[in-house]
Amino acid sequence: KEVWSHARKLAMWWLVTTAALAVLVPLDGPPVLNSPVYSLATLNDDGSTNMQILTYATPIGIAPRTWALSLYHPTRTHANFASRRSGVLQLLTEEHVGLMHVLGGQSGADVDKAAACAQAGFGWVDAPEQCVTDGTWPADGPQLLPGCAAYLRLVQEDGDRLRAFGEHEMAVCRVEGMLEGLGEGRAGFDRALSTRTCRDLGLITDRGKAVPPEARAIELGQIS
Repeated sequence: KEVWSHARKLAMWWLVTTAALAVLVPLDGPPVLNSPVYSLATLNDDGSTNMQILTYATPIGIAPRTWALSLYHPTRTHANFASRRSGVLQLLTEEHVGLMHVLGGQSGADVDKAAACAQAGFGWVDAPEQCVTDGTWPADGPQLLPGCAAYLRLVQEDGDRLRAFGEHEMAVCRVEGMLEGLGEGRAGFDRALSTRTCRDLGLITDRGKAVPPEARAIELGQIS
């Protein structure tokens, strides 16, 4: 009986799998994925801070902790990271949805992102004094966006170079420090912002490009 029962299960699995394969269809492009939304904070030449939305980021090693970043160029963020070989990856929460266009659709060369974030209630802050004092965070690092779920200080591996992949270049980085929950209250990881949420709200396209507020208003019928 056990043999026949196992045989029936295998037959059912084969039928279900065959049926599923029969409905597979080719795609015209890559599938639309759901990914965390980060902001990468870097230092400009004058020591001021720049921030840019980044979704091409993923852990690739545990011991030591290692991440890979894919940086779009030509952008100020790409230039800053290529020059200083470090930055702070900030995991955004759903409270940051209003910053998608200013941080992801505009250049720090054209707009004052710090002022725009402050006007939206997210004025950039220095790292906690205690973390700087005890040596867990550098005093000369970029400012941080308050209310993020996590902050990872990433430093490009010694001897590593940016590797070109079309319009992006990849950096392999080691994690030099981690913080979480700056600002009022501790941001929960369950409220981490995702690309799916941003697409559902019409803030980005399927290709991940930030949608200007004017275009979104037209789509929603708020202006003609």
